[in-house]
Amino acid sequence: MKHRGMGDGYWVFKGLPGEELIAGFTAALTELKVGAGVFTGIGAVSEAEIGHFDPVTKEYHKETLSGAIEIVSLTGNVARVDDGSVLVHAHAALSLRDMSVRGGHLFRAVVMPTCEISLRVFKGSIERRLIPELGLKLWQI
Repeated sequence: MKHRGMGDGYWVFKGLPGEELIAGFTAALTELKVGAGVFTGIGAVSEAEIGHFDPVTKEYHKETLSGAIEIVSLTGNVARVDDGSVLVHAHAALSLRDMSVRGGHLFRAVVMPTCEISLRVFKGSIERRLIPELGLKLWQI
């Protein structure tokens, strides 16, 4: 994933055709040593896996979408987990060919033709830890 610093803690990222969006973004953030931040984005993908968390079962219901998919909205945050690795927490609203919109937690997506993300990096790090009774890794602040 291409990226460029814009000064004052702002970065822009460009997903390339065929690139796995979350993995590519995570790799770039790891390279840049980002410990915390928020991001937004737009673009398009050829495949996406989204999900909705069920707090009763503590599991995600997942759905895979394919075809020409517009990213109407991509938003999320960046934190670190117990082992120090980067965790990208992304949600997306995705427009399908019939103009219907599906949305939820974005697990993975294949960029086609591009995805443009802007990131605001925070000083320091935010850690996510598993809260067993909730079944989620949440911010520790």
